[in-house]
Amino acid sequence: MNFIEEKIIPAIDRFTNSRYIKILMDAFMGVSALTIGGSFFVLLRSLPLGEWYNQFLMSTGLFDILNFPIMITTELISLYVVAALGYFTAKSFDKNPFSGSIISIGSFLMLIPFSLQSTLVEGETSVTGMVEGVIPVSNLGAQGLFLAMAVGILASRIYVWCLDKNFKIKMPDTVPSNVSGMFETMIPATIVFIIFMGVRSLIAMTGFQTAQNLVYSILQAPLSNVGGGLFGVTVFTFVSVALWCFGIHGSMIAYVGMAPIYMAMINENLAAFAQGVTAPHPEWNLTAFTFLGGAGCTFALNLLMIGAKSQHLKTLGRIALPTSLFNINEPLIFGTPLIMNPLLAVPFILNPMINLYLTFFVNKIGLIAPPTGANIPGQTPVGVIGALTNGSWTGFAWTLVLLVINIAVYYPFFKAFDRKKVLEEE
Repeated sequence: MNFIEEKIIPAIDRFTNSRYIKILMDAFMGVSALTIGGSFFVLLRSLPLGEWYNQFLMSTGLFDILNFPIMITTELISLYVVAALGYFTAKSFDKNPFSGSIISIGSFLMLIPFSLQSTLVEGETSVTGMVEGVIPVSNLGAQGLFLAMAVGILASRIYVWCLDKNFKIKMPDTVPSNVSGMFETMIPATIVFIIFMGVRSLIAMTGFQTAQNLVYSILQAPLSNVGGGLFGVTVFTFVSVALWCFGIHGSMIAYVGMAPIYMAMINENLAAFAQGVTAPHPEWNLTAFTFLGGAGCTFALNLLMIGAKSQHLKTLGRIALPTSLFNINEPLIFGTPLIMNPLLAVPFILNPMINLYLTFFVNKIGLIAPPTGANIPGQTPVGVIGALTNGSWTGFAWTLVLLVINIAVYYPFFKAFDRKKVLEEE
């Protein structure tokens, strides 16, 4: 415990409080509002009301109307990410965040190919060629996410460096701030665009042709293959709960550390749903079943607390129940406390792992409906979030099964802790 308190926790604190990690955290948290907004329309499209509902959507044209916001949020996610990262990078260095954002967007678009291979078919004749002046939408979606991260931070950071080195046009104090700000941005923006124009030209001479192909082939695809499947979700789940045991917001650390992979997998699932096909990475939508009541599956613990003999635990259980129902468990984590609690740490870590692998298994064998790909808000009530995740009543039923399992796992540890608390109270 001394080693953890003196070495591990300070190291994690330094990591989470470092400048660029905070920039990534702020940017991805801001962008997540868009994906959740798009998921609202996913829910409307996937309500489990039967075949008549699907036919109604198709016949009235609502299917295509509801599909448009999904495409706007998922197919352009890289553009939103680069704008957010440019904004928060400049803001972190006390520079104009709007300038940092638009310079980053311009730099990112500088690397985008403005041509698209297309095939024209007329009868039995087909002609394939390049259409100029068209941006391939795929480069603005999940496939361009890693490049967007690099460009968003780098372009804005170069802009900040130019200002720090006084590479700018300084206007008299009598000039309005909006006008002087425009002139100050001109030279840094020009320098940044020249750099990225040079990068575009150099990459075009290689076999990769575009920056998207280069980054995706060398970095994003290999990382997604390693961390994008069940292994990646396992790491994400374990880190989320294990760090909480030491008072560190493990969910946030896991999210930031795996944000590129997490966002890519979630957005590919949303894009697949928009096209009416099965989610390619369903395991990344299983958090609705993995964290019942929040990190550590504490909804089961909350239910046990209501029947506790300890007045402390009984009172806390009643007070925390409404928030636990909506997957907000900070009152339990800090009020029990679950932090530095070796007795309850075992079920706290074990339950999410059990839920993850059991849910993955029943999905594989078709016992419950697979996830639709919707990114459901985490504060949706327990049970309801499961039904919305796979668009079926089986999601709600499976939640109840997992809840019984979680209660059984927590029970012996909780009873021992309850006896301990009663002795303390006496």
